[in-house]
Amino acid sequence: MWEAKVFEIRDRVKGSFMDVPVEKLNEKPSSEEWSIAQIVLHLAGAEKRFLTLALQSAESQSGTCANRADLSVFDDLSMKLKAPNEPSSESQKKEDLILALDESRSFTTRFLELYTKESLKSRSMNHHRFGDMPIWQVLELLGKHEQRHLVQIEEVKRRIL
Repeated sequence: MWEAKVFEIRDRVKGSFMDVPVEKLNEKPSSEEWSIAQIVLHLAGAEKRFLTLALQSAESQSGTCANRADLSVFDDLSMKLKAPNEPSSESQKKEDLILALDESRSFTTRFLELYTKESLKSRSMNHHRFGDMPIWQVLELLGKHEQRHLVQIEEVKRRIL
């Protein structure tokens, strides 16, 4: 299910800022919040980290299995989560943001080309926030993470435009 959804969600992320004037992409709604450009860079960086971890775990493990991680924290938009890495606040161009998203998506594409849910059914990875989780659940993690930030992008747009 998440195999297709992550691509649909990414298309929505890309579309969400295409109509934003370039000078507004880097504008923060407040000094404590991220700009749209920072959110997009965060998404690209998170995808690289999530999928690098999944790929490394898939390549290095013999059959260990973990219970599904509880990812419901992504569904509660009132709960603020602290990102492990702060995205750059340097001014970004729309083309560079699209490139960052496309480059990070290559990690997901590679993962899906190399593995199936069946081939990883008894394998797990360790995520810094969620602990041991099935490797294949990385797609749900990625999708829920991007959905959450898609809402954030729309909120930032509402406030800066």
